[in-house]
Amino acid sequence: MSKVVTTKREEEASAVQTDPNGFEMQEFVDLDVEGGSSGVQCRSPNSSRWWKNIAIVLVICIVITVVCLAVVQSRKKTPSKYGVVADAGSSHTGIFVYQWLADKENGTGMVQQVMECTAEDPLTEFERKPDSTLHCLKLAVESVPAVKRAETTISLSATAGMRLLRLNNQSMVDHIFQLVRKTISASELKMCDVSILDDADEGAFGWITVNYLTGKLVELNRWTSSFTLPEGMDTFGALDLGGASTQISYVPLEHSTNDTLNFRLYGRNYNVYTDSYLCFGKDQALLKLLANLAEGVEGDSLEVPCFLKGYTLNMKESKLFGSPCTHQHNRETKEHNRTISLLGLGNPGACSSNIANLFSTLDFHQQGQPPLTGTFMAFSAFYHIMNFFNLSEGSSSPEQLNETVWTFCTRPWHEVKASWKIPEKYLGTNCFAGFYVLHLLTLGFHFNQSTWSNIKFVNKLEGTLGNGRAGWTLGYMLNLTNLLPVEAPVNPIHLVPFAVVMSFLVLGLFILLVLILFNA
Repeated sequence: MSKVVTTKREEEASAVQTDPNGFEMQEFVDLDVEGGSSGVQCRSPNSSRWWKNIAIVLVICIVITVVCLAVVQSRKKTPSKYGVVADAGSSHTGIFVYQWLADKENGTGMVQQVMECTAEDPLTEFERKPDSTLHCLKLAVESVPAVKRAETTISLSATAGMRLLRLNNQSMVDHIFQLVRKTISASELKMCDVSILDDADEGAFGWITVNYLTGKLVELNRWTSSFTLPEGMDTFGALDLGGASTQISYVPLEHSTNDTLNFRLYGRNYNVYTDSYLCFGKDQALLKLLANLAEGVEGDSLEVPCFLKGYTLNMKESKLFGSPCTHQHNRETKEHNRTISLLGLGNPGACSSNIANLFSTLDFHQQGQPPLTGTFMAFSAFYHIMNFFNLSEGSSSPEQLNETVWTFCTRPWHEVKASWKIPEKYLGTNCFAGFYVLHLLTLGFHFNQSTWSNIKFVNKLEGTLGNGRAGWTLGYMLNLTNLLPVEAPVNPIHLVPFAVVMSFLVLGLFILLVLILFNA
């Protein structure tokens, strides 16, 4: 029977050598009592450790790959939708293109403005002057991807200018709308609606716009890229001034059934008080003022205290007395072809008094306006007029506006004309416009010294949800998305190739784990 005997001599016989590659070689002698065989074996103690490290790294890489593919697969691509809205106002037509993802937040789309174009000619002139409107329509079509155009809807909504034309000549309105429908049908877009926007909707949609862009309806968390509802229900009021009408919209402290519209946006209900005043837009209010001044005056000229001294404007009587806003003066139709020369006096005191008289009638607040509350965003002509007088930014007061406009109205026309490079039709009437904004906000909407500071004059609004022009069109589009169906997301990875890749990766991971366990 063999027996292995280890002696001190045998231990000393072991020698450590190093091979040329730097690995340790340990020579050892196994003594066999009977046969006495010996051998030399070479092994690397670190070689198994290197193998294990490489295997672990491979396992980690495979795990990371699997996780990344799973994340990509879970992030399904949501298709975008587009919509075009045309605002056919009394003085111009604005065309806006909006984009939103087809999956919505609590039933309402997250809409962003991607294009806007302003046609200088109003829709009432479309038959005679279509070029500027057609140019904007062409730009709108080009801003929508070609594959999306056939499904992209376009809505044209006319506002107060067409409301007035409807009162005078419904057949003319029908004719213009027929031309518009024919034009849209010839484009690549899908016609949704061509109609006159209700005056209450115009105000309410403006309210939606300013509160959406300022994050009052829904907020974007920049860290998580997720949307959340604001903690409170505080919202901004909206003040809109156009050429033929003006609107006020806000959520009153106490619920009112008068002139209140109900909206459901992002899962919340809002009761919005809104009122619109036809004939109290800037242009129609000026006609009302001129008609009052012309009452009882004979001749072909009329002195106007609200025009700068030296400024002259020629106007057909058909324009002055043909509007439904001035019909109460009962001028005979046969005189409407006559031209009246409007001569500026530059008298700010008389101008202010005549404008104040416009608000002495019962045209305002027939239903009663709830008490004002919160901050208001004033846009459109409100902004442009205040910006002209350098009062659109920072704090101002009724007294400051009155003083600034008063000083401007006393300046001669030739001096003002040389100082500003803007169209004369605006520059020559800005004395009237400044006082009109003052009295509309104070006598019309009842802002006073203490509440005037709650008015912010804005043109474009920028927030976490994007930016856009303050007005009713974005609110119209947001409300419309409530009626549009949600589309299912699209898979960015084809399922069959994805399943094959995942199977190989899982199999490789299993084999590596088995090898590691057997070599541990």
